[in-house]
Amino acid sequence: MIEYDESVIGVEERLGSFTVTAEAIESYCEALGETNPLYLDEEFARSTPYGGRIAPPLIFTNVNFRGTGPDPKVEFGNARFLGGERVDVLEAMRLGDTIDAYGQVAEVYEKTGRSGRMVFVVRRIRYENQDGHDVALVSSSMVHREIEA
Repeated sequence: MIEYDESVIGVEERLGSFTVTAEAIESYCEALGETNPLYLDEEFARSTPYGGRIAPPLIFTNVNFRGTGPDPKVEFGNARFLGGERVDVLEAMRLGDTIDAYGQVAEVYEKTGRSGRMVFVVRRIRYENQDGHDVALVSSSMVHREIEA
């Protein structure tokens, strides 16, 4: 039986917000060597279906938010590692958008593999623009294991 705080499952917590600025886009693109004119050239971007510059889809990874949401207080294991992550980009982020991030623990479950017992904590972070539209969803699994020293 896994020991954890079941009351936090599905409870969404606001993690913070950021505004999509030209400076943020340019800094992100420079750090990655990204040269797509859709992100960097207003004249070019106006001629696309977007009608103007948009942000690279994963620009939110450059923002430090206040944690990842509620803590399920899993009472298992002495080691943790990322078991996987999925990012769904739903809508373009545009210059001037304010993006709010909301985190939650979606589920906690146990599995036994070849190397023993593992507990998975699945978190979801939802990014929403000022119009209430979800622009991205991120799901990640943290694996808790008992490792012998």
